[in-house]
Formats: sequence, structure tokens, C-alpha cells
Amino acid sequence: MDYLDIRKNDYVEVLSTLDSTTYVSLWGRVPWEIVESFGYKPIYSYGIDKEVTIDYDDNNYCDMLNSSFAYLEMDRCPFMYSSSFFIVDDSCEIRYKTLQEKTKKEVYVYRNNDYKSLIDFLEKKSNKKFDEEKFNELVEKSREISRLISDLRKCVIDTKKIYEVEYFSKFIFDIDSRIEFIKKHITDTSSEKIPAKVQAGAGIYKKISQLIIEGYFCEGEYHDYFNEKGFKYIEEKYRKFNLKPDYVIRNCSLFDVEDNEITY
Repeated sequence: MDYLDIRKNDYVEVLSTLDSTTYVSLWGRVPWEIVESFGYKPIYSYGIDKEVTIDYDDNNYCDMLNSSFAYLEMDRCPFMYSSSFFIVDDSCEIRYKTLQEKTKKEVYVYRNNDYKSLIDFLEKKSNKKFDEEKFNELVEKSREISRLISDLRKCVIDTKKIYEVEYFSKFIFDIDSRIEFIKKHITDTSSEKIPAKVQAGAGIYKKISQLIIEGYFCEGEYHDYFNEKGFKYIEEKYRKFNLKPDYVIRNCSLFDVEDNEITY
């Protein structure tokens, strides 16, 4: 299976459902469970390849941001084009300030993991009250996804395939279908693997032979066997970590990891 097809097929779905669905681009570690509880459809829409930057002039950032900004300004990403607004976390000042400069759409900066402020913003934006029952339902499904991803990482299958399932499953918008997709890749065998903490796997995962663990840093979700529920779960899952990655994307301004810079 070509997992890239999942993302490509969703391009078509997004463009064909704009009249009935409001899409929101998420950049960084933003709790999608809260965003989706308002009826929005959150999309991870940052760039994952370098080819798009060949015809792009402003290549002054890390490879991932170069790719993301190129897609944005050249209207090459259906996800960004179709999104009504952007939500970006505050982990990288260059990212959120540059994003604000490069789009006319509203950019909400999710600061200090303050989910209460995020809820206030979304209530005003949507003119809806926060639906805690819907939120709790989404949290339970999110907890199951994290459990399944944790199980998947132990399976005796190629580590690159593990990451492909983990990453591209995010683009299966129906959450129940996403859960079933991950389940069917889990085997009844397990083994210990050497993990690598990666700043953002996306376009560089094929260059790393180790099991990739992301979600601590600028992109991705942190997955584990979580015990907490509701808002306690959000606090646990999206908390900030005082860690350095084992590998960083070239030209990253946040981390200095000697000899372990990787290009997309």
C-alpha cells in the first residue's frame, strides 16, 4: 500500500466538502480533540517535502518550514487553501510570526498549553458553546489511538512502516475508520526496539532506521498508554518536555544537536 495515497485522496475529499465542512489547519502540538469538539475538522497541513521549494525564493528557515511556507504562498496545498483559519502553538517563534506574515487568514497562537483560552477563542469564532460531552467522546477515541500506536510500535514489522501508519493515519478524517486502520496493522508479535526522538519525522523518516518517536517537539502527537481522562488527559498528552531530540531538521533554530542534522 502507498500510504501517500491516503493524504492525496483526502485532498479531493477536502475540496469536495468545503460547502458542508469547516477545516482548520493545525501547526504544532495543538489539541485536536478540543478543536473537533466544536464541529471543525482539524488538519495537520505543514509541508513534508523539499521539492516544492525549488521554485520558492524565501528559503530562510528549517527544511520543514521552507516546505510549509512554499506550499502556503504558492497555493500548492489543498489543506491550507481550504482551511478557514490556522492554529499554531508557541514552541517556535519563527514559525508563528512568519506564518502570520505569510497569510491573510486568521492565525491563532496557542500559548503555554492554555486550553481554556483556546476554548474561549473557539467559542467566539464558532458562536457555539463548548460541548464537553462531545469532547469527552473524542478524548476516549484519542486515548484508544494512542494506545494502539503504542502497541504498534512494539510489533515485529519494519520501523518505517510503523511510522507510515502512525503519520498517514492522521489524514483519515473519520476517527472510527482511523482506529480500524491502525488496528489492522497490529500483529501478535513484539520486540524491543531502539527509539529515536525526532524533532519531526514527516519527510525524513525514510532516512532513519530506528523506531521514530516524535510529539515531544515542534510537530506530532505524543503517544503513550494514558490513564487520565478529559482535560487531565489533554494536560498530560500535550505537556511540554525539557528534552532534546536525537535528530533535528537542518537549519533548526531551536536545537543544537551536533552531527545529527537531517535534510528532508
